Amino acid sequence: MSNFAKDVAKELEKRSRRRKLTWFAVVAALIALAVSYLQCGSGFGLGGGKGKGAGEGSGTVNSPEPARCTIRVSAEGIFVNGAKTTRDEAVKQCKKTDGAMVTVTGDARQGDWDELRAALEAVGVKIYLRGQLWDGSATSPKPQ
Repeated sequence: MSNFAKDVAKELEKRSRRRKLTWFAVVAALIALAVSYLQCGSGFGLGGGKGKGAGEGSGTVNSPEPARCTIRVSAEGIFVNGAKTTRDEAVKQCKKTDGAMVTVTGDARQGDWDELRAALEAVGVKIYLRGQLWDGSATSPKPQ
């Protein structure tokens, strides 16, 4: 009879432990929700809500063109914003932006970079070479 009593006591203890764990999880979830609500405000961030500002915009955000085009010169060719292109197309695309962020890889042909740099200089595109600004002065920064 004592084994039966021990088994019953173990089962009751398991139930009690599960019940405590469940309540602990519920309380923790409620605390997390309360902190989230207080920090992030109401709503679920799905959009569609009316703003409280004085403006009369449509509520959509239009992404402007990139401030700078990204050029990569390598042995494979010239890439502008990840797409392979010609030198003239690269100059045409970068002329529309505020400048060109240029990366010249170690395996790039020096003549390709020199021709591209001269073409960018001719139309007045600012060249940012690995974080350095080259403003078109007489001596341009050399690739590192």
